[in-house]
Amino acid sequence: MIAVAAGEAAEPEKAVKKAFKVTAFRLLIFYILTLSLIVSIAPVSEILEGSSPFVTVMQVIGIPFADSVLNFVVIIAALSAMNSQLYISTRMMFSLSRAGEAPRMLGKVAKNGAPLNALLLSTGGIAVATVIYVLNPTEAFTMMFAISMFGALFTWFMIFVTHVAFRRHLATRGEKPKYAVWGSRIGAVIGAVLMVAIAVSTALTEEFRATLPFGIPCLVIAIIAFFFVQRRRRATAGTETQTGTTTAAVKNSES
Repeated sequence: MIAVAAGEAAEPEKAVKKAFKVTAFRLLIFYILTLSLIVSIAPVSEILEGSSPFVTVMQVIGIPFADSVLNFVVIIAALSAMNSQLYISTRMMFSLSRAGEAPRMLGKVAKNGAPLNALLLSTGGIAVATVIYVLNPTEAFTMMFAISMFGALFTWFMIFVTHVAFRRHLATRGEKPKYAVWGSRIGAVIGAVLMVAIAVSTALTEEFRATLPFGIPCLVIAIIAFFFVQRRRRATAGTETQTGTTTAAVKNSES
């Protein structure tokens, strides 16, 4: 999200550096510290019973209406996450369109500068998810989570691999990145290995058996589409070059 949003920042280098620091701080507070407090307050046996760990902690402390309070927090968090994902998916489709790797209509903007067509396409995903949940409310979340997991795992895997390749490319040119994090290179390698390990583990988990059977064919289709688009772009560029050369030759002969 930070990388995509950086494209619209006035000073990307400063904005990305600040955003990463804030993100790391939030991850530390909302994940590491929260989990530490949960396991410190509530007995592990009660947490593993299947109910929400947060509700369990609130009940242990004695907070009334714990389930209602948590439901409210979860709804707000879900809306925030949906808003962020909607923004990112819209901007990604818009960027792909402008790069010639998605339909041109997705690169059009409204009078206020918003990529309306890309937004409508991304919003369509929310509509599909809503219909699936209405038709199968008991298994819809797990099914959609399992299906979408492959995309997240592959995206992060490619981020790690790209980072390693990027650092290696800079090293061969004798350059250093303007913003570096200690241990980022070995961290990227470990992260890539972990993404592969998690992907393999989905085949051994009943709830996520659909991850690989759905994700791998989609990846193959995406790769084929990518090479098809690249071949078409090269053919178009070759035709334009040939046309330009022919036109120049005609003008030279006339002169």
